[in-house]
Amino acid sequence: MIPVNSPHKKELSFEGVNTLILDLLKMPGRRYFMILGVLLLIAGAGIAAWTYQTEVGLGSTGINHPVGWGTYITNFIFWVGIAHSGTLISAVLYLAHSRWRDAVSRATEAMTVFAVMTAGLFPLIHLGRVWVFYYILPYPNQRDLFPNFMSPLVGDVIAVLTYLTVSVLFFYFGLIPDAAAARDRFKSQYGKSFWRTRLFSVLSAGWTGTLSEWRHYNRSYLLFAALATPLVVSVHSIVSWDFANSILPGWHSSIFPPYFVAGAIHSGLSMALILLVPMRAWFNLKQVITDWHLEMIAKTILVTTLIIAYTYIIEPLIELYSGSELHIQFTQWRMFGEMGWMYWMMVAFNVAVPLTFFFKWVRRSIKWLFVAGILINIGMWFERYFIVVSAQAHDFLPHNWGSYQPSWVEMAVTIGMFAFFFLFFIGFSRFLPVIPLAEYKESLLIGKIPDRDECLGTRREPELWKGMRKKLFVFSSEQTLTHCVKQMCEAGHRNMETFSPTKLNEVEKHLGTGKSPVGYWTLAGALAGLVAGFFLTIGTAGIYDIFLGGKAPDSLLPYTLVMFELMILFAALANFISVMYYTGLYKKKLHPWYHPSFGVDKYGLLVGYDPGEEEDIQNIIKPFEPEEEHDPQQ
Repeated sequence: MIPVNSPHKKELSFEGVNTLILDLLKMPGRRYFMILGVLLLIAGAGIAAWTYQTEVGLGSTGINHPVGWGTYITNFIFWVGIAHSGTLISAVLYLAHSRWRDAVSRATEAMTVFAVMTAGLFPLIHLGRVWVFYYILPYPNQRDLFPNFMSPLVGDVIAVLTYLTVSVLFFYFGLIPDAAAARDRFKSQYGKSFWRTRLFSVLSAGWTGTLSEWRHYNRSYLLFAALATPLVVSVHSIVSWDFANSILPGWHSSIFPPYFVAGAIHSGLSMALILLVPMRAWFNLKQVITDWHLEMIAKTILVTTLIIAYTYIIEPLIELYSGSELHIQFTQWRMFGEMGWMYWMMVAFNVAVPLTFFFKWVRRSIKWLFVAGILINIGMWFERYFIVVSAQAHDFLPHNWGSYQPSWVEMAVTIGMFAFFFLFFIGFSRFLPVIPLAEYKESLLIGKIPDRDECLGTRREPELWKGMRKKLFVFSSEQTLTHCVKQMCEAGHRNMETFSPTKLNEVEKHLGTGKSPVGYWTLAGALAGLVAGFFLTIGTAGIYDIFLGGKAPDSLLPYTLVMFELMILFAALANFISVMYYTGLYKKKLHPWYHPSFGVDKYGLLVGYDPGEEEDIQNIIKPFEPEEEHDPQQ
C-alpha cells in the first residue's frame, strides 16, 4: 500500500476523477471506428473460416492421426489462462487489501469476461458438429447419452460455465455505483430520453449511494471476491487434468495443475500490460494508471516467472530420475528434436524475458513492459501448443509417430478470435467506465479519515421513520460528515441515513449497522449447490451404473469437482439475488432525497426527528457548517 501523497500517484479530486473517466464515454472519433472496423473485418474472416469448416468438415483442418487435438484446444487453454489475471487482480488482491488494484481492476475484469467468452467458443469449433453441443450437458434424453462426471472434459464444461457466470456477475456488480454516476451525468447533459441515460439507468438499478446500500454492497462484494478466488485455482487445474489424467509421456504429470495455474496468471498479467499500456496513453489516463501500477504488475509477473522456471527445470529432471527409457527418450526429443526450437523459444520468452523485471529501470520502461507482454504471450501460446501436440505426435509406439501442421482454416479462426477479443475490449473502453470510480475514490481517502472509537449506537432503518420530520444536510468533505455522524450518535440520535460517492467504513462503525444478512443467503446457496451436485452426479451414476476407469459408479472423490463448481455457482447467484433484494435495487427507483452530486463529490446526511428534537439537531450540526439544508416543511 502506498500513501495518497506518494509521488507514484498524482491525486485527483473526486469531481476530476468523474470528469476524466466519464468524458471517455462521449462519442469517439474517426480513428476509433477505423480500428473497430479493421477488427470487425478480421473477426468476420475468422467466422467465415469457421463457417467453411462447418460445411466441409474437420478434414479442412490439420487434425490427423495420431494428433487429434491441435490449434483449437491450444486456443481454449490459452484464453482460459488469460482470464485468470482479472480474477487475481479483482478478487485475490481485494482480499489481500492491495491498493494497486484500484485503477486496473475494471479493465482486467472486462478482460476476464471477454477471454472466457472467447475460450468457450473453441471447444464448439473443435467439435465440428456445433449444433450437437448440448450432448455433453447432463439432461434427461431418449438417446441414453451418458455424461461421465468422472471425466475432466465434462468438468471443463461445468467449470468454464461457472467461471463465466461468476465473472459476469462480479463485473456487473462492481459496475453498479459507476453506472449511477454515468446515469446522472448523461441525464444532466442530454436529458432522460437520451439512450445512454436510459442504458445506465437500467445498469445502475436505482443506485443512490445510501448507507443502507453500501452496507449490503460491501458485504456482497467481499463474498463475490471470496467465491471467485478459488476459481483461480480450480478452473485451470481441471483444464490441466484433461492431460494429466492420461498416460501419454509429456501429459501424465502431477505437476500440471500448479504449472497450468501459474502459466495462466503469467499470460493473463502479460495481456493486462498489452491492454493497459496503450489504453492509458490513448485515453490520457497516466494520472490514474500510473507507472507504479504497471510496475506492480511486472513484479507480480516475476513471481509467476519463477514458478514457471522451476517447472521448466523440474519436469525434465523428474523424467530423467524416473529411469524410464521411454520418458527419457521423449524428453530428449522434445528438447532437441523437430519441436526443440519451440521448447527453447518458450524458455526464452516465458522465463528470460520477464526475468529482466528484476531490474528497476527495466520495470519502469513502459515501452519494454508492452513489448515484454507481447513476447510472453507469444511464448505462452506456443507453450500450450507444445504441450498439446508433442505428446500426441510422439507417443509409445514409433510406428504411430506423426506430425501436425495447422491448416489455413485453423490459423484464420485463431487470428479471427484474437480480433474478436480485442473488438469486445475496445468496445468496452468507450462504452463503460474503464476505471472503477467508487473504488478509486476510496483509495484517495486512505489516511484522511482517522480511526475513532465507535459510538456503539444502533441505527434505525429509514423504514422505521414513519411519521417523523426529515431534513437533509449536504457536506463537501467526508471527514466533516464522519465527525458529524459521530456527534449525532453520541447525542443519542439514531435516525440517520447517509449518501456518499464511495463507502465510508467509519460511518458504518459509528451507526452500528451490523453485518448484512446476504452472507447467510450466500451460505444457503452454497449448500444448495453442494447438494445439487451430489444428487446430479450420484443420481446419474445410479441410472447408468457404468464402471469407468476402474472406478465404481458411486465414487465420490471424482464427483467433488462437480459439487464444488456448483457450490460456487449457486452461492454466487444467491449472493447477487439477496443483495439486490436487501438494497431494494430490484425496484429500480431512486431514493426521494437523492441528488446527483452525491455520486460525484458531495455527502448527504438525512436525519429523521420528532418536532421537539429539531433545535438539538441544529445545535449539533451547525458547527460543521453544512453547505446546504433541505427541509420539505419550509
